[in-house]
Amino acid sequence: MVTASDNINTNMDNNNGMSYDELIIQLKSMRAQIDHHRQLTKELHLLDTQYWYISAQDRNGSLPEIGLTNAHTGDITEG
Repeated sequence: MVTASDNINTNMDNNNGMSYDELIIQLKSMRAQIDHHRQLTKELHLLDTQYWYISAQDRNGSLPEIGLTNAHTGDITEG
């Protein structure tokens, strides 16, 4: 018994293109790439938002001064 999937595979094979199964594999791979890109884009937007929030706080003078230790002397300096 010939199924619809077999007919599609035969038709695609006759056109020297991908078979139906190859096409499905490619589409699944593309979907994984799109999902990965979507996650990267979300992370990019989050980092961008955090950067602009911190920059705005810095411009307003709302950020506390952070004391840094001098590696040579061990003294703590402000800012």
